[in-house]
Amino acid sequence: MKPFKFERDKVIDAAKLLFWQKGFHGTSMRDLQQAVDLRPGSIYASFGDKSQLYSAALMRYADEGYQALQQCFEETGDAEKSLAQFLHLAVNRGVDEPSHVCMLVKTIAELGDEEHSLAILAKQQLARMENAFFELFLHLQQQQGKLLDQEPRLMAKEFQALVIGLKTYAQTGQSQETMQLMSEHALKYFFTR
Repeated sequence: MKPFKFERDKVIDAAKLLFWQKGFHGTSMRDLQQAVDLRPGSIYASFGDKSQLYSAALMRYADEGYQALQQCFEETGDAEKSLAQFLHLAVNRGVDEPSHVCMLVKTIAELGDEEHSLAILAKQQLARMENAFFELFLHLQQQQGKLLDQEPRLMAKEFQALVIGLKTYAQTGQSQETMQLMSEHALKYFFTR
């Protein structure tokens, strides 16, 4: 049973990279077949259809982001430092990624007008991440006694917009040094205003 799980995970990871690069509509079954090294029958037997495989890939992407934020907090033990570390990771990742733009945001941009179930799932996962940011801002306020100039829920929304914005701006071909400086400046503004 374990080898099947390993292969399933490998397929989801390969599909995630492909979907992240090409989007839902831009990815054909032939593309998937080549990327995951499976025949269409095996893909359908394991995942149902392209939409369900995309859903699994989207959840993998969302879970990785959520786990990265948790790991930042475990490493630092400090809400402000973990938010800063997460932003640096989010902005500076990308060498082996098919896109700097968040896969959740790309999904909403592509499928949101259709009210597609995948766009709804992406919105739910963005809300989950925003809530994780909210918990850290609440921790800053309550446990660390940091005075915040705004309500933690609003700060979580702003921080998520900052992450999405910087990741998207990185897509314009900015150097890693420029993105590092921008993220440091944004954090300084964010936590000292």
